[in-house]
Amino acid sequence: MRLLLLCLLVGSSFSAQAQNVLGRRIPSQANGVPGPDRVTNQQSPVDGDGWDGPSAAVMPPGAMIEWDLGNPHTITGAAVQADNNDDYLVYFSDDGEKWREAWRAGPIEGGGLRTRSITAPLGTTRFVRLMATGGDTRYSVSELELFAGDADDSTLLRARWIPRRPLEQTFINWIIAAAVLLMISSRKLPLIPLLVLAALGLGGSAYLVFELTPKTPGALQSLPWIRAAVALVAAAAVIRDRLWRGRWPAHDGFIIGTLGLTGAMAMWCFLNLGTPQFHDATERRGTWLHHYDMRTYFPIAKYFPELRFDGVYAASVLAVADGKNLDLFDAQPLRDLRTHVLTNVRDSKAHLLEVRSRFTPERWAMFMEDMGYFRRAMGDGGFLGSMNDHGGNATPVWFLTARALFASAPASDATLWTGVVADLALLALAFLALGWAFGARTALLAMTVFGAMDFYQFGSNWFGATLRHDWLSLWAIGLALLQKRKLAWAGAAFGWSAWIRAFPALTLITLSFPVVWVGLKLIFQGKRVQALEVIKPLLRVAMGVVIASVVLVGFSIAVFGADAWVEWLHKVQTLDRDNHLNNVAFRTYITNDKQAWVAACVGSLVLLLLTLRRASLPRAAAWGVALIGIVFNPANYYLHSVFLMVTLAGERHTSHGSTVRPRGVLVWLVLLAMCVASYLTNLSNDAGAHFRMETIILFVTLGALWLLELGRPREDVPVAK
Repeated sequence: MRLLLLCLLVGSSFSAQAQNVLGRRIPSQANGVPGPDRVTNQQSPVDGDGWDGPSAAVMPPGAMIEWDLGNPHTITGAAVQADNNDDYLVYFSDDGEKWREAWRAGPIEGGGLRTRSITAPLGTTRFVRLMATGGDTRYSVSELELFAGDADDSTLLRARWIPRRPLEQTFINWIIAAAVLLMISSRKLPLIPLLVLAALGLGGSAYLVFELTPKTPGALQSLPWIRAAVALVAAAAVIRDRLWRGRWPAHDGFIIGTLGLTGAMAMWCFLNLGTPQFHDATERRGTWLHHYDMRTYFPIAKYFPELRFDGVYAASVLAVADGKNLDLFDAQPLRDLRTHVLTNVRDSKAHLLEVRSRFTPERWAMFMEDMGYFRRAMGDGGFLGSMNDHGGNATPVWFLTARALFASAPASDATLWTGVVADLALLALAFLALGWAFGARTALLAMTVFGAMDFYQFGSNWFGATLRHDWLSLWAIGLALLQKRKLAWAGAAFGWSAWIRAFPALTLITLSFPVVWVGLKLIFQGKRVQALEVIKPLLRVAMGVVIASVVLVGFSIAVFGADAWVEWLHKVQTLDRDNHLNNVAFRTYITNDKQAWVAACVGSLVLLLLTLRRASLPRAAAWGVALIGIVFNPANYYLHSVFLMVTLAGERHTSHGSTVRPRGVLVWLVLLAMCVASYLTNLSNDAGAHFRMETIILFVTLGALWLLELGRPREDVPVAK
């Protein structure tokens, strides 16, 4: 499938060259520009490559390149690949004497050579001139295209969609090799050939991960494609599991082994290909610890009575200004966490001093020591620069756990690593629970989708922060317990998860749909005894939720006070009201109209009620994930929860092993296709366009899964045991 896509892309690019009026045209003039023919040779490098590489024509300041098109052409669009931080000007002329500016391609984010494009009528011209200005005066152009037709047929723009870096090409070969090995392997092969094939697959993959990738310069630029490649190999394994079942049946060990490999490689992608994402300013080296996140959550957890939900940035400024004139920091920006409006120290002094008054001298001295650790790790610039974020948004229940970790511990690498290890342990427990309840294939595909998806990426994958995935792990564990009919325990896990991050509360709504539907139907038929038996499982889940809620919320009130919940609710309502760049949600990138949002919420609930009326409890509960981006307005990383929808495949255990019906296979393929499609969102340097495309991919995925849910055979009516 991938090869076919590549062939179509390459083929369409060749067919499009006739539209580019500059394609392979020799310049008529190029004063002071060596190799000017490179600009139109249709051999552009990869975006991000060096500005002065062998494919680029370096233009001295004031230099120009001109072309004579032979006759007038009406130009409908243009594309240029040039150094990122300069302006590149395209001029048109009818006679080669009088010139007019037709297009200015300005600076763009990212380093090295970067592509800009425009799709709009630019006028009619016979002569074309290219010049550069502004920026750092180091100019270079690797390709310029002008279109007398559809600008979407650009060779340069289409080349961006094809993985072309050497490491990306190697991973394409890995996909092909994995597919070939999967096709060859079969239960009908003797043991020795199977072992040889397995050794070849594992050896090649290990070489790719441990030798080739770490030694390839700029390997992280290829991370989006590596995630897509991992998802494609997992898809190949899922498909092979169903192919040729009679004549050449797949070997279960090979399928499980391949999915185990993709699960491990997906987690390797999640861990940034084994490369630390952050920088320790004191040690002058990379670090795994997410100081940017923990400089907020650590102090709130440890000093909650003083900082509450509004004081961490105010106290941070005072920690840096301690012993200095606070007026020197008047221009320092910070976000007022009471309103989430970006302000400055000059306009916030009263609030800063009020926060300082909450501390005793002993507690302030302790706070200063802890903030000294973060200042050393981040540098004062990074420490203060992080105050345009939104503070700590976790619930008081989350802060209970964090406080247990940090209350008596000084801020240090060792202390923060304690929380990181706890997060990893919970994730591992979640995947084990999914395997225990749903089967090995489901668990390994959950790992694959978890690591190969792109929703969580926005400068960080949150590894290195404390307990960032505890709510997600508890959600997965709750689904596993529900599948195993541990109903009260499942309710407790769901309740705990919801009191940490709120979103899992949606699963309590959707899991009730089949019970309520069947129960009401029986009541209307006068079968009240049978209706009670149907409702009992839901009551047991509710009992677990209530018990967990009473314990957790009661304990949080005893420790932090009831007003902590009032403050948190105000904070999240403010956050949920406003749109942010990295939200992946209906209200941010579909429509912000309140009536449309209400209609979407009601419509989604009704559709799911009708669709899930004959579903099992675990299946209905998993669909709670689908409502997050509709009901709420969440940041991108909360959509990581989509990996839980692998459980919809319905892996079954038989005397001959595990099996999945064709509909379940399609569920897995849809989720893996989502991971592959996310690769395309990383081709743009526009963060807004990236998250808009991510939102579209999310809703297309959910729509496809919903279509697969329609017409599903009636499952057993849930009854108490």
